[in-house]
Amino acid sequence: RETLLDPMRVPEGFHISSAQLEDDGFVQVTWSHKLTPSDTGQARYSSGWLYQTGLHGDTDFEVDLSTQLWTAESFTAIPRIDGSHVLDDDEEYYRFLTTFIRYGAVLVKGLPAVPEMIENLPEKIGVIRSSNFGRIFEVKIKVDADSNAYTGEQLLAHTDLATREYMPGLQFLFCLQNESDGGISTLTDGFAVAEHIRNTDPETFNLLSQKPIDFVNKAKTSDYRMTVPLFNLRRDGQLDEVRWTSWLRAPMRGSLEEMSRFYCAQKKAYQLGNSDEFRACFKLEAGDMLCFDNRRVLHGRTSFDPTSGGRWLRGCYMEREELWSGLRMAARAKRARQAN
Repeated sequence: RETLLDPMRVPEGFHISSAQLEDDGFVQVTWSHKLTPSDTGQARYSSGWLYQTGLHGDTDFEVDLSTQLWTAESFTAIPRIDGSHVLDDDEEYYRFLTTFIRYGAVLVKGLPAVPEMIENLPEKIGVIRSSNFGRIFEVKIKVDADSNAYTGEQLLAHTDLATREYMPGLQFLFCLQNESDGGISTLTDGFAVAEHIRNTDPETFNLLSQKPIDFVNKAKTSDYRMTVPLFNLRRDGQLDEVRWTSWLRAPMRGSLEEMSRFYCAQKKAYQLGNSDEFRACFKLEAGDMLCFDNRRVLHGRTSFDPTSGGRWLRGCYMEREELWSGLRMAARAKRARQAN
């Protein structure tokens, strides 16, 4: 369904000479010019197709998809998804997708605790994205750890792969075992923190959204670097992403005054992101899958004692557009069911 018309072939003054709605619901259009010798100068268009392509925004999903900011207190209001039905119940799957988009995070409870589940649910949505950690990565203790995640150390609120031009849009973490002392998972709505700073301290918000900083990750087989602000805004001034990984930030460059201002601003943001007001805490159980927007929601965990019991999570990444594509497909299927 891709167009074959070369825009350079469209003549000057090309326009609709006449249009008529026919009895079969199609629109008959007569154009001002014939584009090829074999062209009749007329075309028929499905009225349904014209309606869909003429919408200013997206298709109608019959649900509110506006961004809903949340704090530690309101995190409990985010719907939990029933893992025993999400893979085969169309309505629960649709609820999962819309909740994911609106809140930027969703917890699926009670999935089968088998390793392949980290692929089964994400692949129902779209295509998994590979990284230098592989297509699927194992979050557990490693002797030769190349990431803080593979130790028992505390992980403060952060986003993953801040060194990439395009940070992964989505992240999935599936719990197979969590019997150690500690290891409490945390989530923070980075957009809520940023908006709080925008409303209470505009000067700090402007600094964090305008000053580029360096993120660096060097390993034996890769060397990633990216220079961007902590808060990235769209052209309309709305937040598009937060890039928030303190241990990947390279040393600052600039005057002492500039660095002092930035360090104070960064500290304020990090304190809020890890505060009891914004950071939600909970313990994952075997069969739980945590799904979140990696460009909006910060994740972390408390430290844990590896000798007290096993802790094993499997993870993968995906892009935001896969989630929207999956929702459009689910909405299309829903309309078809309703029509029948």
